[in-house]
Amino acid sequence: WGGPPPPRAVVAARGAGGTGTTAGLGDTPADGTAERLVAAATAGGLRLRGLVHAAMVLDDAVITNISDEQLTAVWRPKAVGAWRLHEATAGHTPDWFVVYSSMASLLGNPGQGAYAAANSWLDGFAAWRTGRGLPTLAVNWGPWGETGAAVDFADRGYRTIPTQSGLQALGTLLVHQRTRTGVIPGEPGTWILPAVLRSSLFGLLADDRAAQSGPVTAPDIRGRLASLPPGLARRAELEEYLAGHIRAVLRLGDATVLDPQTPLKSLGFDSLLSLELRTRLEAGLGIKIAANFVYQHPTLAALAAGLAGHMGLTLEDHAES
Repeated sequence: WGGPPPPRAVVAARGAGGTGTTAGLGDTPADGTAERLVAAATAGGLRLRGLVHAAMVLDDAVITNISDEQLTAVWRPKAVGAWRLHEATAGHTPDWFVVYSSMASLLGNPGQGAYAAANSWLDGFAAWRTGRGLPTLAVNWGPWGETGAAVDFADRGYRTIPTQSGLQALGTLLVHQRTRTGVIPGEPGTWILPAVLRSSLFGLLADDRAAQSGPVTAPDIRGRLASLPPGLARRAELEEYLAGHIRAVLRLGDATVLDPQTPLKSLGFDSLLSLELRTRLEAGLGIKIAANFVYQHPTLAALAAGLAGHMGLTLEDHAES
């Protein structure tokens, strides 16, 4: 097993080394839970040295579809949980208070408006507490690859954070008394959405190659398609254009060949990747398409046909058929 040791093994190893470990279950935002956890940590007169608040619930939706229930589900463990821990430690002087934020509040992520908002609150919370003389660190983490909710990111072609490297980074940030820092694996251009890659803020983070590798502009691709006669050449041009964006979204190499009839879901597409592809296509083709357009056209070939119809282009040469 290539990942970190299971929790029971960690507890056993620490116990063998003379370290006492107490496990407590509970909903931190609920009344009394944070106080119970602090009481357990300080039993026997021990001093509370530090806290790590790493709670997370994901319930993604595009911003126009976020319900009150979804917002509460995402917000409560992050923000309310952190606040309850703040209240419960009012009579203590821990050396550090760590809250696990996310790169979502730094870079944004399609479909994660509620999650970005909750993590942004944690960022502000860390600054507010530190300003009151209570050292607090918010870490805008990228995906961890060996444990947690993002272990499948590596299979999609993303760089991820190994557990040991993440813990070393956390220790370094605490030593340097940081208040807020992003820890994101790989090149910045890997994570910055193409729609904002050339903005004044993100353009400073991405290298020149990433900034220059955005989607083909609408006049270029639409002009090329219009100049080709209906038939195989026009269809091949549009399918190759779409394949380039699909490879970019999936972080596949340019040499990867995509079968036009292969379902996009089988390639690893989910709602967030479909939204990223939609954003790319709208910017590259100069169009607006429905939020579920990609899902309604499940293969590259079907997507090409749907987009051609949306743009008023004919793909088939009916004279040949």
